[in-house]
Amino acid sequence: MKEQLSYKKAGVDIDVADAVKKVMAKSLETADKRVLNKIGAFASLFEGTFPEYEHPVLVLKTEEPGSKQKLAFQYNRVSSICYDMINHLINDIITMGAKPLSVQDAIICGKLEKEVVTELVESISEACRKQDCVLIGGETSEQPGVLEVGTYILTASLVGVVEKSKIIDGSKIEEGDCVLAVASNGLHTNGYSLVRALMAQKPEIIKMQVEGESFLEAILKPHKCYYQSFRGLFNLPEIHGIAHITGGGIGGNLNRILPE
Repeated sequence: MKEQLSYKKAGVDIDVADAVKKVMAKSLETADKRVLNKIGAFASLFEGTFPEYEHPVLVLKTEEPGSKQKLAFQYNRVSSICYDMINHLINDIITMGAKPLSVQDAIICGKLEKEVVTELVESISEACRKQDCVLIGGETSEQPGVLEVGTYILTASLVGVVEKSKIIDGSKIEEGDCVLAVASNGLHTNGYSLVRALMAQKPEIIKMQVEGESFLEAILKPHKCYYQSFRGLFNLPEIHGIAHITGGGIGGNLNRILPE
């Protein structure tokens, strides 16, 4: 007699998934009055009234923390990679003078592990709250046979808002403008394929110190978020352009905002 097929035998435990979703729901934002529906709906409702804006423009961005997340899971830095993802998202939209509003995440894995997924969602939610935005929903997808057990892929989408007349797009940049550079706190979320190749080539590097901290601490510290430092500058007419220096370096990213 043939054994009856089931999701569980195929590698997907629906009972575990349901239990995880109940725990995750506690980390999602429900107190914010702009969130109009309860957790568990097919989509999230976020009220789009902005009385402080005359002509609000929504700013949309999707991001994932790249190959840095492989190192983060390998060396048990699960929480920090969530800050990487959210802070990177916010840094991208503040280049336009935008305020972050809401985030939706996606967690894709080979096998859903309750403790890991709970820590991920709690950390994403906390990272959002620190920057005055909210995690309002998302997706958790268990894909056995597609991803190995212990492998997680994170991604998130952010919605922000900016006053149309205050959009910072680089169009006012002109010859003679002063360029100010704000230091990063490390590699942020770019260049990690090269870092991993270096670690494979010289495994002893993991035992080294970098300016008083371990190599792992230096390369896995979360991407710094600049929103709280920059938000007071958005309305200044002297700000002609802002670039988030990520993959491509200074040249590659400044070119994205320079007028033709």
